[in-house]
Amino acid sequence: MPAYTYECEKCGDVFDIRRSMTDESPVVCTSCRSKRVRRVYHALAMVGARSSGGGQSQPTYDVGASCCGGGCGC
Repeated sequence: MPAYTYECEKCGDVFDIRRSMTDESPVVCTSCRSKRVRRVYHALAMVGARSSGGGQSQPTYDVGASCCGGGCGC
């Protein structure tokens, strides 16, 4: 079951909830119990291009766990 990230518009808390993709029940803030929450969407970072040797470059994608895409350990 996927985890989705939400942010409470009332208290500002950011939290994750595991729920099915078809679950349409209202989400409630885990801190203040407000129903004024919005889903936070994350984008994949495109780090650079990798050459395949034939003169064509292919994009590479990094979904590292650190804030800047991985590698530096920050």
